[in-house]
Amino acid sequence: MSLELPETLRALRSRNYRLFFTAQSISLSGLWMHRVAMGWLVFRLTGSNSALGIMDFAASIPIFLLSPFAGALIERWDLRKTLFWCQAICMAIAFLLAFLTLTGLVTFHIVAFMALFLGLVDSFELPCRYALVSYMVDRKEDVPNAVALNSTVFNVARMIGPTVAGFAIHLVGEGVCFLVNGLAYSSTLYAVRIMKMEHPPVGKTSVGKNQPLADMIEGIRMARDFAPARYFLILIALTGFFAFPSLVLMPAMAKSVLGGTSETLGFLLMGVAIGALCGSLLMASLKSAEKLSWWCTRACIGFGISVLLFSLSRSISFGIALAAPVGFCMVTSTISCNTLLQSMVPRESRSRIMALYTFAILGVPPFGSLLAGKLGDLAGTGWSLFLCGGLCAVSATYLMRKIDRLGDQVNTALKRQEA
Repeated sequence: MSLELPETLRALRSRNYRLFFTAQSISLSGLWMHRVAMGWLVFRLTGSNSALGIMDFAASIPIFLLSPFAGALIERWDLRKTLFWCQAICMAIAFLLAFLTLTGLVTFHIVAFMALFLGLVDSFELPCRYALVSYMVDRKEDVPNAVALNSTVFNVARMIGPTVAGFAIHLVGEGVCFLVNGLAYSSTLYAVRIMKMEHPPVGKTSVGKNQPLADMIEGIRMARDFAPARYFLILIALTGFFAFPSLVLMPAMAKSVLGGTSETLGFLLMGVAIGALCGSLLMASLKSAEKLSWWCTRACIGFGISVLLFSLSRSISFGIALAAPVGFCMVTSTISCNTLLQSMVPRESRSRIMALYTFAILGVPPFGSLLAGKLGDLAGTGWSLFLCGGLCAVSATYLMRKIDRLGDQVNTALKRQEA
């Protein structure tokens, strides 16, 4: 018997997705505690903007190098088993980092190495998780809603996790945050374990030799030749390069610019999360994918403008208020782009396209973080974010004009997949 739920929550009528959604509500709060604790630990150990950029670079360079290949490789794997083992490895890393931090053995180089190893796992886990969503829902038309709900729970966790982490770091230190994250992974492991699927979730089931390199090249060619996918991937990559460093430099903004503590960092990230939650709910309320192109392009421009305005804040209260639009535009742009790409391409090619999306959203931004971190050390954190926000808005405006001319191609692709 199907559950009676409002349309905004329609993907939760599917048992498998409901299990995953509930587990992620727990696990992602721990993950956000982990991320905040890692950033604060690095800044406490080094006091350097550049060190924050290096850590983010270490976490994401494996995604930059491997995600297109990983997406082609996992297309022939059982996505549920792949997700399970990736989550288990992440749990082990969290426990190890907790032990090293609580015993006082941790150093910046150890944190950077742990971030690098997590990035290696993420290059497989993220495209796997994105592609698996379409197998968790019972109805194909619920996929966009599931993607939006994923982001909703991600941003509710972003609101809870950093706030709890800020107080936890202040009271008991970063190690406890890593420990809580390790324990929280068990919820996802359990949910994935008890899912019931009629057929193994394998994207590419055709008989033949496994050629991931050839499949990867085919996926890149597919994105290159289909103009909407090409421009959306370029747009989200440039937005990530210029605007995502605002999150990486949050510890420096909280401590150096606003003169706060780890609690200040938690409140700033809570402001980001409140805006992000509003964006997630807005995306979840959309009943079709037809308007997502408009939302994606405008939100990318807004993301740049929001970062620019946030860089001008010089008090904690204004910082929190100006962080909310950053979160709103960030989530609206990423959800709309993610959903469009999943809705425009065939299921058998989805892992490769989502791997390219992972590459764009997580593999490219660390280079921006390195640049923003170095510029922050030379000219100040505020000026670094001001310049990055301005460049994001300009580049997104240029690409918006190109994408708006492709509206007919976007709508045709969406209707083809709905058929």
